[in-house]
Amino acid sequence: MNSLVDRQALIDQEVVNALITATPETWNSAKMVVEREESNGQEKMAISISSPEGHGEIVGPTEEIFSSLYKLSDLFREYGSIWSRAFYSVKLQEGGSWRFSVRFEY
Repeated sequence: MNSLVDRQALIDQEVVNALITATPETWNSAKMVVEREESNGQEKMAISISSPEGHGEIVGPTEEIFSSLYKLSDLFREYGSIWSRAFYSVKLQEGGSWRFSVRFEY
């Protein structure tokens, strides 16, 4: 399991699990937008989490979310292709399992 795709899948799952844990139990879906920038060797991430269902609770990124995203950034850097924005979506399915999607901008 040494390819970028294989290694990314494990980290994406960490990100998604942390996102699900961070959201209130009343939420059946969530969206997270991550904006990453690097300047003078310093990496910064701005993260916003929202409810597509219109729930008004404010949810901030947890340490686990930040940690997983920095791990993801390091992995992409290792392979020479770093993203500037990431979009994660999670949705609770019938039966209680979660489905997710992720999209990157470079």
